[in-house]
Amino acid sequence: MDFNSDFKLIDDFHASPPERLDAAKRIAASGFKPDMDAACEIDMHCHSFCSDGYYSPANKVFEAYRRKMKAIAISDHDLFDGQREAIAAGEIFGVDVIPAIEFYTDRPGVEIIGHFPDTEIFLELLKSKAPEELIEPIREAKKKQLDAMVARIPGCFKKLNFAAEITGDDIDRFVRNGISTKGDISVVMWQKYGPELNRRGIASDVKDFQAKYTTQRDQLDVAMEIDMDLSPEAFVKRILDWGGLPGLSHPTELRRKEGLGNCELRKVIANLAEAGLQTIEVDGWRNGKCPETGMNQTDLFNRMREEYNSAHPDRPPLLFTNGSDDHNQPGEGLELGCGRNRNLRPEFGRYENVEKLRKRISHH
Repeated sequence: MDFNSDFKLIDDFHASPPERLDAAKRIAASGFKPDMDAACEIDMHCHSFCSDGYYSPANKVFEAYRRKMKAIAISDHDLFDGQREAIAAGEIFGVDVIPAIEFYTDRPGVEIIGHFPDTEIFLELLKSKAPEELIEPIREAKKKQLDAMVARIPGCFKKLNFAAEITGDDIDRFVRNGISTKGDISVVMWQKYGPELNRRGIASDVKDFQAKYTTQRDQLDVAMEIDMDLSPEAFVKRILDWGGLPGLSHPTELRRKEGLGNCELRKVIANLAEAGLQTIEVDGWRNGKCPETGMNQTDLFNRMREEYNSAHPDRPPLLFTNGSDDHNQPGEGLELGCGRNRNLRPEFGRYENVEKLRKRISHH
């Protein structure tokens, strides 16, 4: 059977979710067998083109099926737009889809991820439209913020004797949902100028560009103008109020984007736990050798989690999650369920962890 037309349709940005899901049904009904693999059974942090990823929600779930994975969480930035499509695709392909969201905060090195392991509760939340009171003002404010950041590009790189700009044609060519996040700016810049940025020593890859320029206030970053509490603690409490499990994404970013070390990270964990934090993403592709301790950062972050739990036996223990943070961006070098160069650790990516998250929800 020729799958090419359905392979295209399941990932077609111009198609409707029902059309993409019909393609998914035909692929599943054809008996298509998994043809890839993954290091982990689950991946609790990845993205679709509803924010700054490249795959549709349905195609992201199909990729998990192709990799023989048991569960994924598509945690698009600041919105729930693709979750119904992802859940339906999960039913088609037999993949457990955990609804999720990832919020930027007023701290560049701290993002808060929310997981909703009880799908029924989550779908009731969407019906209530309660999240829209937060999500829609953020969407509108981000549009103004990102337009201002794009306008800063020529002046920012003129200081480096590098002529650069992002045009409307560039946006149409390089991103699939317009510029909806800071990451999209990084992607367009890297797709347009990457080899020269690398040759000039300005940035080594798209993630390096993001850390050095897109998220830095003295470079491209512009504060989002919105009359709302955007602190990490506020997002933790909102996710709890919605019936989800708030978590700390990629702890490495506190050092990378704010220049803060392990002592400060422990304080962040303690403060967020006081607000109701439930999980820490201990295993991610960014993890390497800690410059302070020499430890592998996955082991280090898990030790921090365990130390906090030991010091607070009266509180529900912080749980661990994993995440590739895969966007399927060109040149990104990340893979779902694998991370970079398959550096995600299988022991932190077992399906049993999803059951632990569900058990925590039931206790709440």
